[in-house]
Amino acid sequence: MKSLRHSSARQQGVSMIEVLIAILVSVIGLFSVMKMQMSAVSNTHSSYFRSQAAIISEALIDQMRANPTAAISGDYDITLTGTAPTSGGLEVADLTQWRSDLAAGLPSGVGSVACVSATRICSLVIQWDDSRGLTGTSTQQFSLTVRLQ
Repeated sequence: MKSLRHSSARQQGVSMIEVLIAILVSVIGLFSVMKMQMSAVSNTHSSYFRSQAAIISEALIDQMRANPTAAISGDYDITLTGTAPTSGGLEVADLTQWRSDLAAGLPSGVGSVACVSATRICSLVIQWDDSRGLTGTSTQQFSLTVRLQ
């Protein structure tokens, strides 16, 4: 009988240690899930910006296809740091609207257009600040190259 009482006293102490270890493992697991969730939200935000860049660039490409003579002659050409032209035809309104859409849809969003008349190929580059993302750099770029018919 004496040995039974002695072994039950040991069991109470062991179960307390087991409970503490189980709580510790649960807390570590919950923190891991929380970090995973935060990473997913951040990556979703970056993906949203990339989608916005694609939509905004396609809108300008459609406008350039509607006015191919001006696009091929370089009237739509603009650098990332350059300002939109103030005099001209339809391309001025298109570029002004495009730059406005970039600024409204993307944080620090700017864009450039470069068309080569010999090949009829136009390249658009959109750049924005993605400091909330987890992709490594805070400045992201989206490029789109098309051939105008």
